[in-house]
Amino acid sequence: MTMIAGYHLKNGGFLQADILLTSSKNTPLRPFQIPSFSPSVDSTPLMAHTVVGLCQKILVVNKYFAVAFAGSVNEIIKATYLIDKLLAEKIKLTGKGFIDTLIKNQINKLALTAIVLSVEDNEIKLTNFGAEPSISNKYFELYVGGSGAEHAKNYYKQFPIADFDIPEDDIVVHGTCMALQQFANHLIEEYEDQFESESIIDLFGGGFELVSYYNGQFQKISDVVYAYAEAEFNADGTLQVDHPKFLLRSTYQDDHLKIRSVEICQDEEEDEYTTRNDRTFTIFPVTCFQSTFVKDECKDISFVGEFLCFIIKVKGVHGSFTIPFIRKYDQLVGFLAKAFIACTEKDNVDFIYSETFKQELEERVINYMKMVRQEMKLTK
Repeated sequence: MTMIAGYHLKNGGFLQADILLTSSKNTPLRPFQIPSFSPSVDSTPLMAHTVVGLCQKILVVNKYFAVAFAGSVNEIIKATYLIDKLLAEKIKLTGKGFIDTLIKNQINKLALTAIVLSVEDNEIKLTNFGAEPSISNKYFELYVGGSGAEHAKNYYKQFPIADFDIPEDDIVVHGTCMALQQFANHLIEEYEDQFESESIIDLFGGGFELVSYYNGQFQKISDVVYAYAEAEFNADGTLQVDHPKFLLRSTYQDDHLKIRSVEICQDEEEDEYTTRNDRTFTIFPVTCFQSTFVKDECKDISFVGEFLCFIIKVKGVHGSFTIPFIRKYDQLVGFLAKAFIACTEKDNVDFIYSETFKQELEERVINYMKMVRQEMKLTK
């Protein structure tokens, strides 16, 4: 999917964008890999489209101006050139000023969507070019764009208004975790199904960017670890959570978005866990998307981060459901101390879980199960 979104959460501002570049089936460009899974054929089974590359579609211009793009690559590049021109002319960037420049230069709204966050008069402004207004209440305002815009709209619609009434000090972390859970849901569903859909609207691809305003500037959220594990109930009714069967980390190095993803398989005879499809993607900005590349079996990026999205799929006799466990840690050291360590060496992987993680995960599962049972009682 192509999906960009921009939202206000109280006085906070956020941008999110996908990383996929797609084209029609008759393109001369070669199909490109995606992080969420490795298909057995050359490309994903899309009826009318082909994934031809990955790129960063959010441009953080400076501390006070950031923009997310969707649409034609040529039109996006034109828009970035206009930003460079405004900067060269020493014109102060504002949301309205940038949109007016796009209109003046006859950028086609049918070929380009842009959502802008800017700090003006000590306030975060949200402006757009061709985006669609969505949810709006006294705490939250959302604009969306791209073929997958409905996914963003439907995700945020599920929250009651009280969930957006966040203490000022928690806005950045809460807004970030809300977005990361959305990404994690797409990622796990796609990995598990190996993408059976034929529509580009439903293809996630395994990578999203997220920008937030914190520490006095717009910054891309880095060092996010996604983990997918399955769980079943034992004979005594206790939920047994397995080791993750899929790991993905998203981080930034210089101007590059780096994503490492790996599948994990259990060898029951040897009682060990092995890896497959261990790939690291180095993803460039949209203006030089041709430079994006993939390496196999590259161990440079370990599975530690400041954010963890640990998604548990619970299998039962009456169906299955997922339990999200989303946490913010105090830098990478905090993750190592309070989450887990995934030691990958050659084709093997070992997991070491901290006591804090085991306790918090158990509490999360217990509380979630209580909530599920309560909802079942209310629907009877």
